[in-house]
Order: sequence, then C-alpha cells, then structure tokens
Amino acid sequence: MHFRLELFVDDLQRSIRFYEEILGFAFSKKNETSAMVKLEDFALLLTRDHILDKNHYLKKGGFNPKGKGVEVIIVFDNIEQLYQHVLEKDYPVESNLKTQSWGMKDFRIVDPDGYYLRLTSY
Repeated sequence: MHFRLELFVDDLQRSIRFYEEILGFAFSKKNETSAMVKLEDFALLLTRDHILDKNHYLKKGGFNPKGKGVEVIIVFDNIEQLYQHVLEKDYPVESNLKTQSWGMKDFRIVDPDGYYLRLTSY
C-alpha cells in the first residue's frame, strides 16, 4: 500500500522549495496547478488552493490556518541529521528534538502554508 497526501498551498514554488530543501523530498513532477514530491514510498501532492471551487468543502470551512486540527507525521531514518539540517537552514522549529515517552524521537515545524508537521523516527 502507498500513501499520498494532498496539501493545498498558496505559493506552489515556495512549497516545493520547502519540501525539497528543508525536508529532503525529491521533486517528481509538476503541472500548472500542482506538483508531486516524494520521500521513499510517501508521495505528497502540492496543489494551488486557488483552483478550488468556491463551494468546495475546504473553501467553505475557511483556510485559516490551513490544516487546523491535523498533525502530519512523517517518519525519517536519520531524525537527528534532519534536525541539524533544519537548524542549519535557520528554519523555525516549533518543538525541539526530544525522545517521547513512547520511545520515538521527534520535533515539530510548521510548513510555509501553516501545516503542522511532526518529523519523527521509529
């Protein structure tokens, strides 16, 4: 089974840069309204939010902040290395790297569109 997630974004190029440069995703493909980035078996579809019809569920509910109530969890093999990379890029960290009571290490950041990301390891 493969898992894909679609995030609606304001600035497609800014989001591509974030997921490539900060989190190490690989650019896969792009068209005028969307782009796909991948990390191993995880595919993330980034879509410009202006394409949504005004009656679309997400537009009716409002977009402020995007992803409210959702925590996107992405698992990395080398979480310490990723954490150092994020710090070196001077990207804001919402919650510092720590070992949780359930034994996993993680830290949290917010992407350029306000999506809350938990970056973790097994």
